[in-house]
Amino acid sequence: MIRTEQKWTDQIQRCPTLKEQKRKKMSTEKIAVMVDSGCDIAPECIEKYGLWLLPLHIDYPEKAYLDGVDIDPQMVYDRYPKDYPKTSTPSLQEVIDKLGEIADAGFDKVIAVCISSGLSGTWNAVRLASLQQERVEVFAYDTRNISVASGLLGIWASHKVSQGLSFSEICRALEEKTFSSKVMFYMDSLEYLKRGGRIGTVTSMIGQALKIRPIISCNKQIARSAERRVGT
Repeated sequence: MIRTEQKWTDQIQRCPTLKEQKRKKMSTEKIAVMVDSGCDIAPECIEKYGLWLLPLHIDYPEKAYLDGVDIDPQMVYDRYPKDYPKTSTPSLQEVIDKLGEIADAGFDKVIAVCISSGLSGTWNAVRLASLQQERVEVFAYDTRNISVASGLLGIWASHKVSQGLSFSEICRALEEKTFSSKVMFYMDSLEYLKRGGRIGTVTSMIGQALKIRPIISCNKQIARSAERRVGT
C-alpha cells in the first residue's frame, strides 16, 4: 500500500502544473509587429508596445522627410497654410532594409500593419518587398482603414504576441477583426482633399462658399464622406 501511494505521489509530482502547461503551449516564434506611420501611433506607444515603425515620406520642396523620424505632426501644422506637403510611400529598398533590421534583432516573423491599400501604396510596397528577401516571413496586413483605427490593430497584435499566440493565430484573428473599428474625423478645410485629388476644384469652391465641413470615415477600401456639416 505504501509503495502504491508513493508511486502515485511521484507521478503527481512529475505532472506539470496548469501554468507550466500553458507556458509550454506559448509560441516560441520570434514575432515582430511593424506599423506604418500612417497608423498614427504616438512615439511613447511605439516604445511601450515594442512596435517597429515604417515611416512614410512627407515631401516638401526642400526635401523629403521621414514621418515620425525627422518630422512630426506639429511641424506640419506650423507650416500650414503656407506650405502643403505631399506624401509618398517608402521605397521597396527602404522596406527591405527595415525587414533586415528586424531580422538582425533576432525576429523570424513580421506582422506588417498598414493603412488601407485604397489610400496608400504602403501595403503593396511591403507585400512586394517581402517577396524579395528571405530572412523573415512577412504577413502584410491591409487594415482597410486609416489613422488610429489601423494603429489600434497594431497594438492589439503586439498584445497577442506578448500573450504567446502563434504567428498564424494572430494573422487569422487580424483578418477577422478588420472591420471591428472605425474612425471618423472632421476637416476644417477642403484644401487638403482638393490637393490630394479626392475632390475636384469646382466641388472645393462650392464647398468653401457654402462653408461645408465634411466628416470623413473609411469604407472597405477608401476614405469617404460620412456626413457633411454646414456652418461657420
